[in-house]
Amino acid sequence: MAYQSALQGRAPATDAVAELTTPADAIHHLDPDVIASLLRRADALIASGDVAAARLVLRRAADAGDAGAAMTLAGTYDPANLAKLGVHGIVPDVAMARSWYEKARKFGSAEAPQRLEMLASKRQ
Repeated sequence: MAYQSALQGRAPATDAVAELTTPADAIHHLDPDVIASLLRRADALIASGDVAAARLVLRRAADAGDAGAAMTLAGTYDPANLAKLGVHGIVPDVAMARSWYEKARKFGSAEAPQRLEMLASKRQ
């Protein structure tokens, strides 16, 4: 690759960086069956109390533009939702919850605006 880049007059390091960097909001498309499988796995992880692992799984599906995954991921940061789950050792993060609810709204979630309002009302 570096050789080809040199032939084309481009710096190999520049090409490598360009290939590795993507916009923060870039959507990585996944097959719907893969997303469904990821969501089932995340639900099982949450049910077992492993929210940290569930976040990793949900992030993959949410990065593919799945509104449900983004909502569930937001819920793993939402203080009210974490209290309902009764998990211990996971620190709520309102800013992350808000960010993922915003993405869920962008992806088409009808529930996300309500959750955003609830987060805003808790701050007041």
